[in-house]
Amino acid sequence: MMIKKIVTLCLVLSLTLSIGGIRAESIDDKFTQIPPNHLPGSGEYVHGTGYGKLLMRVMLFGSVSQQGIHYVPEGTDLLFAMLYAGGYTDTTKLNGIQIRRRNVKDLIAVNLEDLIADGEKIPKLFDGDVVSVPYNWRRDMVTITVFTGFITAMTGFALSMIALSK
Repeated sequence: MMIKKIVTLCLVLSLTLSIGGIRAESIDDKFTQIPPNHLPGSGEYVHGTGYGKLLMRVMLFGSVSQQGIHYVPEGTDLLFAMLYAGGYTDTTKLNGIQIRRRNVKDLIAVNLEDLIADGEKIPKLFDGDVVSVPYNWRRDMVTITVFTGFITAMTGFALSMIALSK
């Protein structure tokens, strides 16, 4: 009778483990454990991999090269998380970054450029944080100006061709 219960328990456990698959999962809602054979999906990046490493799950989107879910080492601050996500470009606005933190009602606004310039402490991220990095559209004005100039020139050329054909 006891052997039958043990065999049944083993069967249930093996079915549960095989159906669930191996995924990154939260431990105590504080850290994320990545198994050594974990294959990241699309938009998912693992940094600081290694067996037994404590990683935090952070979502970065906006003006970063690699938008998506990033598994970063515990204690990673906002600047290093952005560097893990491919860094920032000329069109990245470093002031006005917003962090949505689990169980915190209000957004956390971070002026990263000011913090770096003043030598102040950069805030650390926590597991489950969602970081929104805004675009700086004014720095991209050269591209916009060239594009609108091209459209204007093509419109003028088309109108001239229509006028000449009549």
